[in-house]
Amino acid sequence: MTDLKNIITQNYSQIKETTLIELQVPDALKHTQKNNIKIENRFFYPALAANAKPNIDNFLKMLNGSIRRFSLSAKELEEHRRYTNEGDDIKAEEIAFRGRSRFVKYAKEAAKRAGEIGELALFIILEAYLEAPKISSKMRLKTSDQMHVHGSDALHASLGGNEILTIILGESKFHQQISQGRVKAIESIRACISDYLKIGKEIEIIEANIDHEILDKNLRDKILEYFGSFTPQSNLTIKVIAVLLGYDCNVIYKDLEKINNLDARKKELEKRYQEYAHTSAEEFAEALSKEDQSYFCQVQFLYILLPFSEIKILKEQFYKMAGLEKQE
Repeated sequence: MTDLKNIITQNYSQIKETTLIELQVPDALKHTQKNNIKIENRFFYPALAANAKPNIDNFLKMLNGSIRRFSLSAKELEEHRRYTNEGDDIKAEEIAFRGRSRFVKYAKEAAKRAGEIGELALFIILEAYLEAPKISSKMRLKTSDQMHVHGSDALHASLGGNEILTIILGESKFHQQISQGRVKAIESIRACISDYLKIGKEIEIIEANIDHEILDKNLRDKILEYFGSFTPQSNLTIKVIAVLLGYDCNVIYKDLEKINNLDARKKELEKRYQEYAHTSAEEFAEALSKEDQSYFCQVQFLYILLPFSEIKILKEQFYKMAGLEKQE
């Protein structure tokens, strides 16, 4: 086993077809470069329901159904599957309850940053579409009574045939106004990037906890070589900051219900979204270009958009479905 994507056990094919759709864009829009800053752009939207609005029900079911994977490490998930297959429902339920409790505890803190939905959505996008599994359980660490871990929302990685390891540090913001989310996201990543040593701290977390996520010893040993000092592999690492922005974008959904043909309705949505995405990608690149280039050019960026019609309702329904306290 040499490719990290092989450790992803969840089948996301149905989600890609019915729940979360990736917008297909021209090559010119897939990448943006401003000064020395390189940005990859990926654009998603919830599948349309019959009322020509985002199918929030399916999207929420996807989020809720992913809480266990998001909250538990690969080692814990393996134990849960083993107990389930052995018919030991009590031990299996103990692990499932641990994951749900861990998420509830984490969400109380994340909700203050309007982030718990975004962090879960980012986790799914990185696994399902970039085939980059998490390689460190930030959720487990952030909810530990003994250790409080600040930093990125996600720690994922990919390793393909070119033997270059891409480490993805994630940041997500879900706000009604995309401009507000973009400002908050850049503030968060600035705090990390401007002190490059903080990225090193994130890497230390990976090294200390990788055994909980990569159960194959040979693969784990191979990945750890990338974090060693003065090893050949240490020169084959790329650090990427993934920024996911969820926001209200009624302009792309306006009057779609007047288009009776469903295929034509989807094409019109994607046409509007592509125009909006182009502007947003340019604005993000322009904002990054104003930051300290000596630091920001040391990493690459992944810019991800996810538009809704009403973020407020999405959050309220998610709190109810996930059994969380309603946040003001």
